[in-house]
Amino acid sequence: MVDIPYRQKLLVVAGLTVTLFVATMNQTVVATAAQNIVADIGGFDRFVWLFAGFSLAATASVPIVGKLSDIAGRKLVLIGSVVFFMATSAAAGFSTDMTQLIVARVLQGAAFAGVMGSVWIIMAALWAPSERAKWMGVATAGFTLSGVMGPIFGGIVSDTFSWRWVFFINIPTGAFSLLLLWIWFPNVQRDERKGRLDLMGAVLFVGAATALLLALTWGGRDYAWDSPRILGLIVGSLVAFLVFARVELKADDPMLPLNLFTHRIFAFGWLASLTTTSTFIAITVFQPLFVQGVMGKSATSAAIPLIALAIGVASGANIAGQILSRRGYARELGIFGLSIASGCLIFVSWLDSTSSIWSLFIATGFIGFGMSFGFTSFTVPVQNAMPISVLGVVTSTLQFGRLFGQAAGSAVFGAVLFASVAVSFVGLNEDSPQVRIADPGIIVAVDELAEVRSEYLMDPALGEQRYESDLATSRNNLSDGLSTVFLFAAAFSMSGVVLAWFTFSGGTSTATVRRERGTDNTMD
Repeated sequence: MVDIPYRQKLLVVAGLTVTLFVATMNQTVVATAAQNIVADIGGFDRFVWLFAGFSLAATASVPIVGKLSDIAGRKLVLIGSVVFFMATSAAAGFSTDMTQLIVARVLQGAAFAGVMGSVWIIMAALWAPSERAKWMGVATAGFTLSGVMGPIFGGIVSDTFSWRWVFFINIPTGAFSLLLLWIWFPNVQRDERKGRLDLMGAVLFVGAATALLLALTWGGRDYAWDSPRILGLIVGSLVAFLVFARVELKADDPMLPLNLFTHRIFAFGWLASLTTTSTFIAITVFQPLFVQGVMGKSATSAAIPLIALAIGVASGANIAGQILSRRGYARELGIFGLSIASGCLIFVSWLDSTSSIWSLFIATGFIGFGMSFGFTSFTVPVQNAMPISVLGVVTSTLQFGRLFGQAAGSAVFGAVLFASVAVSFVGLNEDSPQVRIADPGIIVAVDELAEVRSEYLMDPALGEQRYESDLATSRNNLSDGLSTVFLFAAAFSMSGVVLAWFTFSGGTSTATVRRERGTDNTMD
């Protein structure tokens, strides 16, 4: 596809960006609509699986999508994934109870993996290595912006219309992206492919990844880390991964060629994708909780730092893409950007209830700017360093690392936060309002907090003064817990600095421009 006209390339990029934006926004769109969903169909005890189910399915499906793309062709997999995404969105919108909605979200996560993985693969194969970084920066900006816009969009739509339209809106927008792809995506001669989907490897991989993510999701929250269920999941995951590795080493056409990890740039780049993306969760998920729960601001105010994040990501991704495409310096860009992000996360960890939201706004903008440098540096140079014949698997495996990083980061940060706030009122009855007021979900929910206040006022042993005291204690505990979360995120980001040094050492910092311009990028 490198040889198609430049104008047609731009049209294809436009179609891919629209498609990516629509699909990616559904990662986070439910965050602000969850309260309205539970109020309508119930299932508060299971609503967390609206997020966990989506992430589990998406993470486990990404490598499979990459292999299918290499075997069946990019266009077929992408269009099929968009159609499946529209169907699962309709199913989610028509759900009448929480179980149905969770099942629909799991299927939607698999469809999302198909869309996202295909878009990144096509974007990589569309451009010659010397131009790839610039246009991948555009796609990165669209990808990150959509994740930031998700909670804002979900809150507005669910409050103004209905939470069901959070999902129904994907049908017309998905149809529009399909139209763009159908008209602008070129018909390329299909290569003769002898590869077959490694079904045994796919099953083992899905089982191992799912077990590990369930352990990270449940551990320390629903079950103790040393409980038989969590230990069983961890052991089962390790065994499944070992069997998976053995199967892949013997397979004629493995789903995940393990020899990729013998390449230093790929191995370290994949690890960096996993660790640094975890940092993004600390901002998009836990920073709104800081604004509402610690600062006591409204949900609308919580969106202000996310706007700064969007501005920082959009500007940083395009600047990094331009520099990489013209000069290279992948190592320098990664170290510079992730150092900025780490420093700003440490600054955010020092903020408390008396801090200005505009200080948070500025810091978050720089975090987005720095993270976008890291994302871009660990994508294009890694792709360019690997053979074009495995471009699909390389790209999808990098995306798997990022998705797994988001899921694992959410679980780890959540466990850190839970450990901090769970000790607030040890020894009290679980139905006591003093226990409920320690719940971060209660602190940020105006109606539920008012209900807890009423319970305090009706109890002669508590009263208004005790309510104010316990609320202040809970906010302080939440602030301490979130400070720890932000420090953990800074450590994850700093690990990316170290990995950038080793990934691109030995003169490979200019890997983007070192590949020959005539590299074969044939695809279908």
